[in-house]
Amino acid sequence: MKIKIHTPLYSTENSEKIKNALEEIFPIKFQIKKDKIVGNSKDIKVLSKIREKIQKERIKNTALFLIENNKRDNESKFELNKQTTMIGKVHFVEEEYALGNIVVEFNDSEKVEEYFST
Repeated sequence: MKIKIHTPLYSTENSEKIKNALEEIFPIKFQIKKDKIVGNSKDIKVLSKIREKIQKERIKNTALFLIENNKRDNESKFELNKQTTMIGKVHFVEEEYALGNIVVEFNDSEKVEEYFST
């Protein structure tokens, strides 16, 4: 399984602050590139905090809808609001925000759907 998490980076943003916020939600190391922050993993457990939120807030149907709605073959994605992530919260979005979203892409949507459902 491959999971890629990325978000655009603008000159007005504090790259270290965004990187640290991402690493609080996704337990992997992120790299700051010129105009984006990127992290990769092969372990579905990097989505454990997202899974906890889904269970705690009972929003499994929303998460599964977004995965299904963005599915191409067995690949899919969902997006999170970058600003709410900065304060340690997770908020799924469908629309694009001014500073961009956090995009979580993966190549095994069935495995992610199952992980979020259990």
